[in-house]
Amino acid sequence: MRLHLREHTLDLSRPRLMGVLNLTPDSFSDGGRYATPQAALEHARRMVAEGADLLDLGGESTRPGAEPVSAEEEKRRVLPALEALLPLGVPLSIDTRKPEVAAEALALGAHLLNDVTGLRDERMAALAARHGVPAVVMHMPVPDPATMQQHARYADVVGEVRAFLQAQAHKALRAGVPQVVLDPGIGFGKTLEHNLELIRRLDELAALGHPVLLGASRKRFIGALTGVEAAEQRVAGTVAAHLFGVSRGARLLRVHDVKAHREALAVWEALGAQEVARG
Repeated sequence: MRLHLREHTLDLSRPRLMGVLNLTPDSFSDGGRYATPQAALEHARRMVAEGADLLDLGGESTRPGAEPVSAEEEKRRVLPALEALLPLGVPLSIDTRKPEVAAEALALGAHLLNDVTGLRDERMAALAARHGVPAVVMHMPVPDPATMQQHARYADVVGEVRAFLQAQAHKALRAGVPQVVLDPGIGFGKTLEHNLELIRRLDELAALGHPVLLGASRKRFIGALTGVEAAEQRVAGTVAAHLFGVSRGARLLRVHDVKAHREALAVWEALGAQEVARG
């Protein structure tokens, strides 16, 4: 399986790492740290050196209860950084739910559209189709992150998430989007048990035939399981969740801690190769 990102192609025969670049002052994990273009560029270079295969740029926090950001403010945060990062030579993803932001980012040269609302706004799919870039379709029970946790109710969380992703992927492809990536939306309108069940049964999403992205990095459910309150210290739990996700078919991992994941995957892949050799 391959993911075609304009002039870049990612071979997904092995898991790939998407480095998180938050250009927001209020992100749950590293808010404000990379809010200037220079700081963003330095952090991006570090993630690429550590092994990031692509970078995901976001200018609006989507944590539960986060304050909304205007399109103009989001563009002010994201577009200068995007322009500064393009010469790095790695694919860049624009993480936005606003068509106005997506339009300018894609026109500048962003390689992937990552929409937490699952392309509910048809203008998003139209933009990805017009620019010939893939789109990440993520599940969230409602399109507003501020109220999503009030809707964390499912009869069968995996079945309902799967049905939503399948329907939205079908609409996107019909609209001309060249490829879609599926994201179960860990932590977005989900309880601890919902998150665990989705990761346990990730293979049911992978069976739909599209690349699956898993983004559990430093999230609250990791802290609930480990007792680690500080988001930046949830690295070990995050790596464990992501490795399990890889075993269930995840091909892309959205991570804050690139080096730790690259090292863990190197050992994971070596052990897998030894198993094949013994077989």
